[in-house]
Amino acid sequence: MADAAEGGFGNESRGGPGHVTKVFPGNNTAQGFYSFYEYIVGPDARRIIIIKGGPGVGKSTFMRRTADALLERGFDVELHFCSSDPGSLDAVVFPQIGVALIDGTAPHVVDPRNPGAVDEILHLGDFWDEPAMRAKRQKIQEVNREVGRLFERAYRFLRAARAVYDDIEAANMEGMNFGLVNKIADHLLRELFTGIHVSPLVGRQRHLFASANTPKGVVHYLPTIISPMKHRYIIEGEPGTGKSTLLHKVATAALERGYFVAMYHCALNPSKIEHVVVPGMSLVLTKSIEPHATRPGPNDRVVDMNECLNPATAAKHAELLRDDHILYDELLQRAFGFLAGAKHAHDVLEGYYVPNMNFKGVEDLWKRTLLRILDYAAEAKASVIKTLE
Repeated sequence: MADAAEGGFGNESRGGPGHVTKVFPGNNTAQGFYSFYEYIVGPDARRIIIIKGGPGVGKSTFMRRTADALLERGFDVELHFCSSDPGSLDAVVFPQIGVALIDGTAPHVVDPRNPGAVDEILHLGDFWDEPAMRAKRQKIQEVNREVGRLFERAYRFLRAARAVYDDIEAANMEGMNFGLVNKIADHLLRELFTGIHVSPLVGRQRHLFASANTPKGVVHYLPTIISPMKHRYIIEGEPGTGKSTLLHKVATAALERGYFVAMYHCALNPSKIEHVVVPGMSLVLTKSIEPHATRPGPNDRVVDMNECLNPATAAKHAELLRDDHILYDELLQRAFGFLAGAKHAHDVLEGYYVPNMNFKGVEDLWKRTLLRILDYAAEAKASVIKTLE
């Protein structure tokens, strides 16, 4: 789980709501659907509730209402959004009490690892009219096939967009002074870690997405991730100037010193890191690029990797880079259009489920589940108080 807030148990002591962090555990990428679901919760989870059921049965609403109830009581909440429907939730996590609710249906099938002891399944399919659903079997199967076709088309255009982006990087790399890049990295590592020794225990790492390719275009909630950090480094530079490599070096150094490190990956190319957060140092390093450019504040440190780029090379490739950027944007827009089509088809699919659901049964299950989670919260709070005493 994410590190607990320092200096108290949630925000109950000051009577306000908890902090909300918004992330994406999965993404529509050039590699298809890419999942970091295994990092939603950590090994110290108290209870993982996996929610199963078809589209439109109320999984996201179930999780959102639970999150609202815990927020009102002062607990921090992580909202894990769905990249294919950024208004819908894939999971909610309550880091201070070690509890998570996770959507366990395709394309991110989740099954219990420690059934009974930690994990449990809530099947909202118990509340649908199965005979009525069977009567719609052929239409449901047809829509599901169409959803699959639309996603595959979207992924083809995302792969094409990545190929163009790779060309932009290659053009810029021709003019890079990588010796100077290494000097910048060395200076930054000394600035951050001088006097902090390597630990005999490697720190824990977590991988998620801060932004996503969605039916609405690129969506991100970066301010919810970086705003709690006191020390902010804004990494600027054109594609191919070594920003991700620099972030990887910082993340590795922090892990070697025993820190918990959260790494947020590129929505198009998940092998690249875009943001690094080290809560134990109240530190964040973020790549400031469109569409998630970050305006530096008065206390932020800016690292401009363009200082390592030969202006003559940039001028030489100016026309190529301009055309590549135009083509890249066009390909992304085509991909977003197919994702929007898949979302529309999915909405049609929900229409076959919603009329056949017993939502009164779902409501009763939610109330019982919330009471159990509040019991876990009370136990966790009592444990913290006892430790402080």
